[in-house]
Amino acid sequence: MGELFDLAVAGAGASGLMAAITAAQAGARALVLEAGEKPCRKLLATGNGRCNLTNENISPAHYHGDRGELAGFLADWPGSRVRSLFDSLGLLTRADPEGRVYPYSLQAAAVAGVLRSACAQAGVTIRCGFPVAGAAKSGGVFRLSGPGGQARARACVLACGGAASPQLSGGSGYDLARQLGHRVTPLAPALVGLRAPAKLTRPLKGMRCKARASLFAGERPLYTENGEVIFGDGSVSGICVMNASARLTGPGPFRLTLDLAPDLPTSRLKEHLKAQRRLYPQAPAGELFAGALNLRVGQELAKSLGLTKARTLGSLAPRELDRAAEAVKAFPLPVSGPLGWEHAQCTAGGVPLCQVDGGTMESRKVPGLYITGELLNVHGDCGGYNLHLAWSTGAAAGTSAAKSLGKR
Repeated sequence: MGELFDLAVAGAGASGLMAAITAAQAGARALVLEAGEKPCRKLLATGNGRCNLTNENISPAHYHGDRGELAGFLADWPGSRVRSLFDSLGLLTRADPEGRVYPYSLQAAAVAGVLRSACAQAGVTIRCGFPVAGAAKSGGVFRLSGPGGQARARACVLACGGAASPQLSGGSGYDLARQLGHRVTPLAPALVGLRAPAKLTRPLKGMRCKARASLFAGERPLYTENGEVIFGDGSVSGICVMNASARLTGPGPFRLTLDLAPDLPTSRLKEHLKAQRRLYPQAPAGELFAGALNLRVGQELAKSLGLTKARTLGSLAPRELDRAAEAVKAFPLPVSGPLGWEHAQCTAGGVPLCQVDGGTMESRKVPGLYITGELLNVHGDCGGYNLHLAWSTGAAAGTSAAKSLGKR
């Protein structure tokens, strides 16, 4: 039958390794089963390789899904507690002016290295190339099975990650949760770019510009954030847009309005455009925005307003300059929905938080089962909020599992 472990963890990502480490440090014999060839695959890709660990401004306002049931847990797990947890593992951290916390080295590899070292020091067994396909409990023992064989343990943590970035995470944990009697809410890509008409975005593919992005459902405002907007072929993305994607719920039609000069009042912008006409009356009308906007973005905006090369700045009427300024402050982009799973950073949906204990992440349906991280029906904004949830729910589950097993 194979040896019996105290704790079996499905998934060697952020929450899974943190659960195994905290349980093993409390005296539990922990086994981690990972489908991939090595642990921390998804972690190494986070934050453009810098790994945004947590945020100094943790609050339910930055989460979606069952965030109301998360309030007490987040109060017990501020960003400072996660930073202290990593400090105890030997990792120094730093915060940027916006409160985003990174490893001091600004390398995700340093985080992965610390986690692997902590596992080795605490005696955690990690088996890679072991995708877990089946989960059951009988006689007080959990049995996790897959092509790699079978593992047994007195307690179990499901930490397989979500359905986002399928090349790094297969989303098998949702099936395992269902096998053990849990309900899973509908899943959708989250923190992802939005689909927009290709005829508007294709000419700007690869362009980046600062903007204030505002999402609307009809005339109802849903969300606004300043940041860098990135244009793609039939899409628009960037952190501010990805945060807006989390609010893409309810009936549409949806539109994204971009203020391409968020720091300039409309009146000041109008004065600038009038000055451009006065200074360069013989210049092509398509260069109207050259002194204010990203050149390619300005050229495409001028084209959309019908300011052709055949016309000059001096030929523009006052009402055309006013219309141009208003277009800069509110450039409309219809959006039809989010991009697919391969572009998403996390998953919306999962196991409802009402089905787990709000302090320990233990299942209310199956004693000894813990569900953590992205498998839960809650996801956060960009800025370290999702990794914060992974570390904190993993640590809570590992500590609680060891305690329930009578460890120190």
